[in-house]
Amino acid sequence: MNLSGRSSIPAVCIWLLLSLVVVPLILAGTPAGPWTAAFADDDGGDDDDDDDDDDDGGRPSPSAKGDNSGQDGAAGARSGNRGAEARARRKVAQQNARRGAQIASPRPAFAPEIVVSDLSAQDLSTLVAEGFVPIERRTITTLAVTLDRLAAPRAVSLQAARDRVRQLPSGGDADFNHFYRNSQVTDSQAVASAGTCGHENCAAWDMIGWTESKPGAEACTVTTAIGMIDTGINPDHGILATANLTVLPRLSAEGRSGAVHGTAVASVLVGDPASRVPGLLPGASVLAVDVFSRVAGDERADVVSLVEGLDALAARQIRLYNLSLAGPANSVLSRMLDRLTDETALDAVIVAAAGNGGPTAPPAWPGAHPKVISVTAVDSRGRVFAKAQRGDHIDLAAPGVNLLAATSIRGARAKSGTSFAVPFVTAAAAVLMSGPGPVPGSAVRAKLGASATDLGAPGRDAVFGDGLLSAAALCTKITE
Repeated sequence: MNLSGRSSIPAVCIWLLLSLVVVPLILAGTPAGPWTAAFADDDGGDDDDDDDDDDDGGRPSPSAKGDNSGQDGAAGARSGNRGAEARARRKVAQQNARRGAQIASPRPAFAPEIVVSDLSAQDLSTLVAEGFVPIERRTITTLAVTLDRLAAPRAVSLQAARDRVRQLPSGGDADFNHFYRNSQVTDSQAVASAGTCGHENCAAWDMIGWTESKPGAEACTVTTAIGMIDTGINPDHGILATANLTVLPRLSAEGRSGAVHGTAVASVLVGDPASRVPGLLPGASVLAVDVFSRVAGDERADVVSLVEGLDALAARQIRLYNLSLAGPANSVLSRMLDRLTDETALDAVIVAAAGNGGPTAPPAWPGAHPKVISVTAVDSRGRVFAKAQRGDHIDLAAPGVNLLAATSIRGARAKSGTSFAVPFVTAAAAVLMSGPGPVPGSAVRAKLGASATDLGAPGRDAVFGDGLLSAAALCTKITE
């Protein structure tokens, strides 16, 4: 037998063994690709103090691989590598657990219950006899309706339970208790400041013709009060120090919402003219109501709280509403919007976000309601925000990318999302509605659409609606 060939066998075995042990270790220690962090951050989160972990991906340190030498080197390497592999696996598992917590499961679209308005006592008794469990009844005073929350009978699916309630004479608008969320997606990295004015949102103002000498100035006063439904607001923020802002009591009994999103939206609308974020209408009166709750890190408003928020503003005869939020279609919400926008009643003008679910997502509500103005966001070059939802229901486009807005405590940060396009249209509507005399909601909606600057395909389209909001003729108001 060839001795040289025989002596090569242990070497080959050692190399094979090292390949089997070390290669999986290297692969296990490879840092996660950039798509992981991007996916984890792409959840609509908007906390001012978010921190991103900069893990090393579980890569073992050089000393973890063992430093034995001599004739015991192979055995030492095997032992050291087994220990390093175990440590690396533990670290990767911990890292994946943290990332899993960030990515989490999809946020629920609704609570496990049914909501129905104006359910008769007879129909309620029928449902109770069938095993439905009443959770709560609330009275929506201004709109003169009741809302019942019901738990489905055991072993009955929520969809089947909803369908059953809809079969009853007074249960036609029964639906799930859907959740609605604010429409901010990202914090931007910089703010475009080029323009004719001196603040950091100047480019956004310029692109729609909104100058400090026109809307909101003495020659173009605003007398219409604005109702704002959002998260909490920090009225003590320096940027809101001079604002005519009234924050109504919270309506939700669940976990308190943050003040991040609401404070940012309010600053775009009524920020101090001398601050970094001068508001579009710094002198306007704003009544804000927080309908959101934070549950396990998810900031949301259910349809019951949203309807109650609308009712709280309607009780104060507010006709103009800023809703920087979006969610699923809901028959109870649709009925409430019908009543609010009824020309023979309050005749409200409601402005809502198009939503940030992406171009293929279904239309978001309340923006998809026929009489609600649905607003998408564009950047300073007139390009649509990449995550904005689309559809025939889109009415207008407004600046909503890379805008400077107040943070929850102090200072300001660049923000993007259809949420921040909404205040531009709300401000324009406030100017049009500021007399003399009451201005019909239909006239406000028509003039905003007719005066828009066409973007994209000629005419109205599913991306930009009627086009970019134009403030050029706002101060002529509506006299016809």
